[in-house]
Amino acid sequence: MNFRYIECTSTNQLVQNFYELNVGDKRIPLSSKILPTAQSHILFIDTASDLETNFKNATFKNKGVVILGQSYKSYALKADKPFFAFGINFHPTALYKILETDISKLTDKHINLSQINNKLFELLEPIFKENIKGETLAERIEIQLSKLDLYENKNTILVDDVIKVIYDKEGKVNVEELLKLFPISQKNLEIQFKKIVGLTPIKFIKLYKFLSLMKQYESKKSTIARLVDYYDYYDLSHFSKDFKLFMNQKPSDYFKSDNELLNNYLKV
Repeated sequence: MNFRYIECTSTNQLVQNFYELNVGDKRIPLSSKILPTAQSHILFIDTASDLETNFKNATFKNKGVVILGQSYKSYALKADKPFFAFGINFHPTALYKILETDISKLTDKHINLSQINNKLFELLEPIFKENIKGETLAERIEIQLSKLDLYENKNTILVDDVIKVIYDKEGKVNVEELLKLFPISQKNLEIQFKKIVGLTPIKFIKLYKFLSLMKQYESKKSTIARLVDYYDYYDLSHFSKDFKLFMNQKPSDYFKSDNELLNNYLKV
């Protein structure tokens, strides 16, 4: 298995980074838990057999160019054939600016891009079919996306500003604190945030804080005990409660199991 992130060649408001994943025969069959990254994605999957993802009672068969909406909890990924995947990790508001549609309709869904927006599919699909990879593929996608006309208004600007605060504080902020910084009611913030991002601000903050902690841990930058304190969890039992919420298993079970794909996915 070979997983790596690819950085953008220039700062932009759409793509945060890319990733490339090769899974060979030695890792098949593959069954892994995937933790949401508080981002939406477009993913190209080159495989002889569909890549399966499972959310609660919903199962999606993935192949070709797939759009991935936001998710609040981990989901299962299964593959019975080797595959190559190339992902575009979007800024949380990017898909709304591109598609000009309620992004919450994509939450917990993995759907072929042609079913959602054929124009965007026709823009990206030929690039993926050129059999180029790595930085060259990432740069080509950046160039194509830069040609798009984006939908922006006062609400997208506000939500972008709110997200910047959440990022700057590493998720260690609550909605009440945000409302003191921005001229918007709690109800309207929730409506706009869910429509533009796909999650409510409360869920986004909680997920982003947990994700930030897990990235720090998987990068071997600190111990769980120190990170629990740094990220303002009341104690280990409160962290364990959140862990079971997002990962659907106890921390002790997770840390003693083989999580090669997820471990690499969380190392940035």
